Amino acid sequence: MRALPTLLLAALALLGWGLAAWWAASPTLPGPWAVAAAGWMLAREGPLLSDLAASLGRVSVGFTAAALAGVLLGAASAAIGRWGRALRRLLELLRPIPPIAWVPLAILWFGLGDPSAWFIVFLGAFFPIYIQVTLALADCPPHYLELARSLGARPGLVLWRVRLPAAMPQVVAGLRTGLGLAWTSLIAAELVGAQSGLGYRIQMHRLVLETEGVMVGMLCIGLLGAAMALLARGLERWLVPWSAP
Repeated sequence: MRALPTLLLAALALLGWGLAAWWAASPTLPGPWAVAAAGWMLAREGPLLSDLAASLGRVSVGFTAAALAGVLLGAASAAIGRWGRALRRLLELLRPIPPIAWVPLAILWFGLGDPSAWFIVFLGAFFPIYIQVTLALADCPPHYLELARSLGARPGLVLWRVRLPAAMPQVVAGLRTGLGLAWTSLIAAELVGAQSGLGYRIQMHRLVLETEGVMVGMLCIGLLGAAMALLARGLERWLVPWSAP
C-alpha cells in the first residue's frame, strides 16, 4: 500500500508524457512506447548493457577511493586539532569548484577513458564525505569524551570507541550524499571525456538526432540513481538502525 501513491504518480506522469508527445507530434519528443522500443532494441543489440557496466564500474572505483580518502582524512583532521582545521580551510578553497570544471584538466592529465572519469568521480564524492566526517567526529558530545578520559582512555581509543560510534549516523549520511554526487559527476564527465558509458551514449545519440536513444540513456541514469539511493538507505538502516528513518 505504501507504493500505491508512487505508482499512481508514475502512471499520471506517463500519461502526461504520452499526451504531450501526441500533441507535439515532433521527432524531438517521442512518446513512452517509442522510447521503450528503442530501449529494448539497444539492450538486445548490446551497447546499452555494455555502457551500463562501464558507468557502474567507473563510479564504483571513484566512489570507493573517495570514501576511503574522505573517511581517513576526515578522521585525521578531527583528531589533530588546529592542523586539522587548517587542512579543512585549505580544502574549502577547492570544494566550491564543480567537478565538471575539472574535466578539461582531467583529460589533459589522464587522457580520455577510465582514469579521467575516476578522477572526476573522486572529486565529486570526496568533499562532502570529508566535510561530513570531519564535522561529525569533531562534534562528539562533550560528556562522552569526559567520561572516556576519566576512565583513562587514550586519544586513539577515544577516537575508535567513542567519537566514531557517536558520529556514525552522520558519517553514513555523508557517504550517501557522496554516492549521489559521484553518480551525477560521472555522467557529466562521460559526456565529454569518455568513449563509453551512459553519458557518452547520450552524446552519440544527440549527434545523430536520435532523441529516443537520448531519453533511454536519461531514464537509465535516473533508474540507476534511484536504485543506488535505495541501496544506500538499506545499508544505513543496517549500519545505524538507531538513527535511520
